[in-house]
Amino acid sequence: MKLDTPLGQDETIQKEYEFSYSMLLFFLKSHFWLTNKRLIVNAPNVLLVIPTGNDTVTYPLRAIGGVRTKTELKFMSLLAGVVLLLIGLSLVQSIGILLILLGVPIIIGAFQTLIVVASAGTGVVPYSHLPWEAGNAKKMIKELNQLIAEI
Repeated sequence: MKLDTPLGQDETIQKEYEFSYSMLLFFLKSHFWLTNKRLIVNAPNVLLVIPTGNDTVTYPLRAIGGVRTKTELKFMSLLAGVVLLLIGLSLVQSIGILLILLGVPIIIGAFQTLIVVASAGTGVVPYSHLPWEAGNAKKMIKELNQLIAEI
């Protein structure tokens, strides 16, 4: 994806990263640009599993309080998905297939890996990525923290 946000005077792109939004919506991508003055993020908006567009947010490096990766397990979602899956397996002759088709995405969605950006203006904002992209996310965070330290 091409950056459509105008850069400031003497601002240059240092690095660009792309992460998939989730396992179910792997085709939706979040884009991160690190410049010498700010972090620019273009992330998809999703309502349930329906893509509804995307937002571009810029964080001046001076306003970023911290950036980290986070792994979450939503226990209630996992439990609900397992219950639906088990009920679906026991009722496979009737409505079981429908319950299985509902349970599996809920189980998959219960596991989340996030890039969390904390800033004074927006508070804490999480950006989802796939678990196997964690190494790349940590690399981006390390580079971003280095840019913040150099201000």
